[in-house]
Amino acid sequence: MMTNVDYPVLVAGLLRCTQGDRRPAAVHGLLSTLVAAVGADAATYAEYTGTVGRVLAATSGAEWTVGRPVDGAQPAVVRLADGSCVDVDVRADLVTELADQLAARGVLRLAAAGVLVDGRVAGSVHLHFRAAGELSEAQRAAVLLGVRVLDPVRTARPAEDPLATALADGLAVLGADGLVRAWNPAAHALTGVPAGAAIGRPVPFAVPRAGEVGEYELPDGRWIEVVSSRLSGSTDRVVTFRDVSAARRRAQVKDLFVATTSHELRSPVTAVHGHADTLYRRWDQLDDETRRDSVRRIWERSGQLSTLVDRLLAADDTARIDALLSSRTFDLVGALRRAVRGLGTEEAARLRVDLPETLPVVLGDAGSVPTVLTELVQNAHKYSPGGGEITLTAGADERTAYFRVADSGIGIRPEHQELAFAPRWQAEGTDRRRFGGVGLGLYLVRRIVEGQHGWVSLRRRNPDGTVAEVRLPRAGVTSGEA
Repeated sequence: MMTNVDYPVLVAGLLRCTQGDRRPAAVHGLLSTLVAAVGADAATYAEYTGTVGRVLAATSGAEWTVGRPVDGAQPAVVRLADGSCVDVDVRADLVTELADQLAARGVLRLAAAGVLVDGRVAGSVHLHFRAAGELSEAQRAAVLLGVRVLDPVRTARPAEDPLATALADGLAVLGADGLVRAWNPAAHALTGVPAGAAIGRPVPFAVPRAGEVGEYELPDGRWIEVVSSRLSGSTDRVVTFRDVSAARRRAQVKDLFVATTSHELRSPVTAVHGHADTLYRRWDQLDDETRRDSVRRIWERSGQLSTLVDRLLAADDTARIDALLSSRTFDLVGALRRAVRGLGTEEAARLRVDLPETLPVVLGDAGSVPTVLTELVQNAHKYSPGGGEITLTAGADERTAYFRVADSGIGIRPEHQELAFAPRWQAEGTDRRRFGGVGLGLYLVRRIVEGQHGWVSLRRRNPDGTVAEVRLPRAGVTSGEA
């Protein structure tokens, strides 16, 4: 068993990771660096909101975990709050279902370390080992060094006026000459300009007249809202500013959602109206084949319209989604074959079905399979504009059964693998997009699948394209979620 550290690999990898941000690609690079440096077999990274976590990145050999929910309240995660690198025995320390899944793949132990924010575990790195033993002190130090690269809190707190220091907004005091007389730490954090470089110089952005509010775009693309006001009894001015990038993005997302929804609704409505008008006005002039074709197109377009309306209604209605799910055993292969028969003409024409004769029975809602499969196949069809085959495959392991929809389209960027499941998220941020949709399909898929104690993930397919994978718990598994 390797107990030393490959320091050239570690240093080179950390330098690469610290030159960028915390995008999934950078996180994956860090995991790969740690695996190579300490001799692990694989690694994963999870982030937590409160006690709810999710695996966001994994190296080769652990990709099956990406997208998997993680209970941040379990002891193996809580232990990481002391800031140390701990050994985790798969069988003794983990909940049964995860222990079984790891053990089935030959993983005997984990080395884990937490990314801490204000004393809580905001993220965690887990290294997988198939050999027995424990990490050496050098290996533990290397893991902790790597985890610190993921620390999102790297802000200095200079000792200045307590009130100004406590302000979340940037604050500057300008003299009558327009030069900076005071500059608080939040101003440094927002602009990147330290107090020593700001004082005695003009403010590094446009300042509105006293009593007015303005917005300014910083060189890095963020937007700040700037307010200027006079100090009573003085010629000095106080300028406060805050980051409003998130609010601007929300407004842009809302505007884009309204625009794309209007477009997506208009297309099927226009088609239905056009074919219905033709039938109404020219019925006697049309032959039977033309009438049937018009009726078929009305049926297809009305189905698209119904699906779109269902997405819009269900997107913010948790009770409605939950009401669709009923947990019972069912045959996944049979449900998939029935769902395939209900696909639209265009999607079905490109789909190659390669399903096994049988799979272990799963626990969940058979009625949700057509919805999930349709969304995934339509997504694959949409993002494969050049054509190409879409494949549906399925399989099982010791705890779960799964199915995969794979295409050979444009693929998915690593930083979009998790974002794609966010409600109303669009891969293209303008209203002149190559691909339609309102950004709700994958969001609903995740809610439906996780409502059945399963999970869904996306990953890039080699050499090109995307693989969407849905996993559901096998029936008879009584030790919790799969």
